[in-house]
Amino acid sequence: MTGQDDFIARALSSLSQQMALANAAGGGAAAADDKNSILDETIEAHAKSLVDDDTPKIDSAVKSYLSLVAARSVVASEIDVLSENVKSFDDAQMKLNSMDMKSALTCARKLLNGINTTVIPKRNGKEEEEEKDECDGGSNNEINDETQKMMDAATHIVWNRLVEHKDLKPSKVLGRKSLIVSWPYIEERFRRGADSTDDASTNVDALLRSCSIEILPAIAPPQGIELDSWIAYYTEFGSLLSKACQNDKSKQEDGGDDNEDDSKLLWANDKGVSELQRRQDRRAKRAESLTQSKNDAEKESVAEE
Repeated sequence: MTGQDDFIARALSSLSQQMALANAAGGGAAAADDKNSILDETIEAHAKSLVDDDTPKIDSAVKSYLSLVAARSVVASEIDVLSENVKSFDDAQMKLNSMDMKSALTCARKLLNGINTTVIPKRNGKEEEEEKDECDGGSNNEINDETQKMMDAATHIVWNRLVEHKDLKPSKVLGRKSLIVSWPYIEERFRRGADSTDDASTNVDALLRSCSIEILPAIAPPQGIELDSWIAYYTEFGSLLSKACQNDKSKQEDGGDDNEDDSKLLWANDKGVSELQRRQDRRAKRAESLTQSKNDAEKESVAEE
């Protein structure tokens, strides 16, 4: 972990310099020092937690998704890992449900390529000014907003430094808390590569559309994969990522729930072991119930004779 620790130290040093310059420009050296002293510990802890505590890592989640997609094609109607959520008659989903291991592996490699080569663009002045206008809710809110802004900046720096690093890659070092920040940019590159100008583009953020092709270059679809299948593949991966992050928030607010959820197969700390066991238990109970019903019917038939 020494290499990662050194990497974090360099990333934090870069962030600290940016903060000092920004704060000094806005209120003098003394004010900058006071503000930095409030934020430094929180930001440093956040940056370290992205590397040390955010598990499973992206690589692991992509492998789990690969296994999930491939398993669906084995027995799409009854397989243990198949949830009710994906038993759909949507054409694209049906193609995804029938994707074999070779095709799923091809898509997984392209997905990882997009993740590990996407640099989060630097925020422009307009974005920062709009965000500043929204932060007028009192001193406590201003401190919280400033802290969140700096934490996001730390995530951007750590992510981008990993993209540029020779040996370390985002997918091997970071988890969902970082990926959810970078995913809109990754997905936009996939969308541009698929040249999806119909339904898929209607929900694209205007700021993402405004990024030039040099900043967010298109990523061509994987060779040998139908376009609809590829779009369904990366779209569902993004949806499961968002669901996992929503689950994190739900657990903090109300303890979460035990509903069947494919995102738990990718992003749960136990890598989906508990979720698979729950599904297998439910299937066993259904089989037991059917067997009992059959036995009861046979007994009634014998009794009538």
